[in-house]
Amino acid sequence: MRVAAIVSNHYTEKLRRFVMRRERSQPNAGDFAQYSRISGIAGLEVMSARWVEHSFAPHMHDFYAVSLNYGGRGAFHCRHRLRDAAPGTCNLIAPGELHTGHATCGEGWIYRNLYIDTPRMTALLQGLDWQGQLEVRFKLPLVRDGLLAERLADAFESLNESNSLLQNESLVLSVVARLATNHFAPGQSLRGLGREHAAVRRIREWLDAHPEQNVSVHSLADIAGLSAYYLVRVFHKYVGMPPHQYQKNVRVLKARKLLASGAAISEVAYRTGFCDQSHLNRCFKTTLGVTPGKYVTRGSEQPACGHDSWTCQ
Repeated sequence: MRVAAIVSNHYTEKLRRFVMRRERSQPNAGDFAQYSRISGIAGLEVMSARWVEHSFAPHMHDFYAVSLNYGGRGAFHCRHRLRDAAPGTCNLIAPGELHTGHATCGEGWIYRNLYIDTPRMTALLQGLDWQGQLEVRFKLPLVRDGLLAERLADAFESLNESNSLLQNESLVLSVVARLATNHFAPGQSLRGLGREHAAVRRIREWLDAHPEQNVSVHSLADIAGLSAYYLVRVFHKYVGMPPHQYQKNVRVLKARKLLASGAAISEVAYRTGFCDQSHLNRCFKTTLGVTPGKYVTRGSEQPACGHDSWTCQ
């Protein structure tokens, strides 16, 4: 009990300092967010945010999102339940998991996300001599774990400063070690998630490979070997969203990668199948919380997590 109390006080103080810095730098601020990539660690990104009015539509990622809720209060719907993202709790979202998100109190929802691409997660697990499957999912999408919260707070604090690569990598590895010992679902991989109908799997794979194509539902039905109406129903049942919404989600995720690689926004809109740049802007912000322009402005690689700077919306 004494050890648990020490751990709790340790990360609670970090939460308090973080929220106080936010209030001093952004008094009476509304929605704001920043995306920052970490120098020397490919496949890792930090997203820091405070949402007051913005509400995330149902969407999914192609990366792991491991979050620490710092202040205010939020909620997100995941796995058929509404999850209460209270301060000190951690959100654990695997690739392909459908979820939403919104603030539930007047001061907003303040949190930090550690985004880990699947190749980076594989490398981290191999660094732990992990003997299980390399494509993992979480037992629960929201947990109250004092030690995980402490390790996340330490990692975010280090990534926010100009610390050594060795220190940053070690702290991130300590976060994944806690996930591996306490929060990975045993014997369950991403490939097995949902036990998808074979036809649905073919359509997902086709949309993943051709997000820019302006495909008709009848063409997809031909690929699936189902009627158009039945395809939409069974796809929604297994995936959690209809094919057109899944296509839009895939397009946004591809756009994110293209922007991170340095592609121009107008080029990205064309290469991902959006009607125009304004259409990309709307869909990108609905899914990721910021516009492509803001993502590019604050998404460039930095020696740390942005020297505590934030991008206001």
